[in-house]
Amino acid sequence: MFNSSARAKRRGQSMVEFALLLPILLILVAGGADLGRALFVGIQITDAARQASLYAAGNPTSYTQPELKAIAEDGAGSGALVCPAGQLHLSLGPTSDVTGGGSLQAVTVTCDLPMLTPGIPSPVKLQATTTVLILS
Repeated sequence: MFNSSARAKRRGQSMVEFALLLPILLILVAGGADLGRALFVGIQITDAARQASLYAAGNPTSYTQPELKAIAEDGAGSGALVCPAGQLHLSLGPTSDVTGGGSLQAVTVTCDLPMLTPGIPSPVKLQATTTVLILS
């Protein structure tokens, strides 16, 4: 039915179509992986903020911002899927007094996560804030 030249043309057409679609498919897969990485780092940032605020609640008179940042960096984890070194920032919000004693302290942890996929704005700012009651 088909001679060898017709079969070769069909094979060549398939290769051209594959070559045209491959970059688009690769960008979609890389974008999905980047999105998953951003969600995972967001969870780590939330955990880091929670650990720093719990430390502040447990040590109401002796915590310092550098101490809390070290705890947040430790709480953010290690490995390939973390906020890159130097991109994790911690800030303390103003304390507000609570009737009946104590004060509320807000701990905010942010990460400027560089994206690896071309076309996605980089860096993406991930932020988590926790508020803890500090009894004095």
